[in-house]
Amino acid sequence: MSVSGTINLIWLEGQDCAGCTISTKQASNPTLIDVLVGTIPALGEIRLVFHPTLMPDWGEDAAKVLVDAADGKYDPFVLVLEGAIPDESKAVGGVFCVVGEVGERILKLEDVVRDLSKRCAAAVALGSCASFGGIPHGSPNPTGARGLLDFLGKDWKSGLGLPVVCVPGCPPRPDNIIQALGSLVLVARGVTPVPELDEWHRPKFLYGYTAHELCPICGFYAEGKDAHAFGELGCLGGIGCKGIITNCNASTSWTDGYGGCTRTGVPCFGCADPNFPDPPTSPFFAKAPAMAFVKETFAGNWGHFKMGLARLKRRKI
Repeated sequence: MSVSGTINLIWLEGQDCAGCTISTKQASNPTLIDVLVGTIPALGEIRLVFHPTLMPDWGEDAAKVLVDAADGKYDPFVLVLEGAIPDESKAVGGVFCVVGEVGERILKLEDVVRDLSKRCAAAVALGSCASFGGIPHGSPNPTGARGLLDFLGKDWKSGLGLPVVCVPGCPPRPDNIIQALGSLVLVARGVTPVPELDEWHRPKFLYGYTAHELCPICGFYAEGKDAHAFGELGCLGGIGCKGIITNCNASTSWTDGYGGCTRTGVPCFGCADPNFPDPPTSPFFAKAPAMAFVKETFAGNWGHFKMGLARLKRRKI
């Protein structure tokens, strides 16, 4: 099953800071403008019909888009969630997250997500808050915040038969956002197969390696040279880097080949990990669990031993 014609994007913001939106605007390969104006032919026409931060409409005019979408007036659409979903049953005497009002009806995020999930062609959780609950989910989690994966369930399927796709990070790397969204649009168009996902529903082509494996200064780790204070040269594991337990590619660069956490001397805080901001990703400057380094050391030594044996064999040309 494939979709022809216009694909609409409905982008909701829940318990968030709009950081993922800001990150999306920094994407360079491709840019958000490239996607929306049709620079990439295979993506076809894409319309951003609802985004509380970027859309010009406001008030009831904006909120009515959500009601109309639930009634099927914007099919086919991709549901994008930024921010966590609170549990309104815990909001005694009030509400936690309202995304609009139409007439006398208050549109709670929880209800809107549930309604739209019944019609959407695909559902994408952008950022750690939307993916796994993120900072709002951190202990003691007074609002009962959870991510889209937990809210809809790992067995949930969209109209195209796709599971929830998670793009974690606080915020995610800009190109990760656009490339993940773009890959799903290509799936909807019937151009590419569904990207392989890991156990946390993260696209493996983006989150298949740890930040440690992709780290541009991992040579210091191989040499056994640790930094013990900010500004020193060396592996940042000694001052709290969680890259060894975090699947993420943000250490390579942030946008357009520049930046990147460890590349600029900042330890990875594990913001793309499902447990963030709780242990083992916190406290931020505490060292990652020792067992991760033990496993890495044994695996590395065994790998170097096998490589050494292989090099003793004569090469046939």
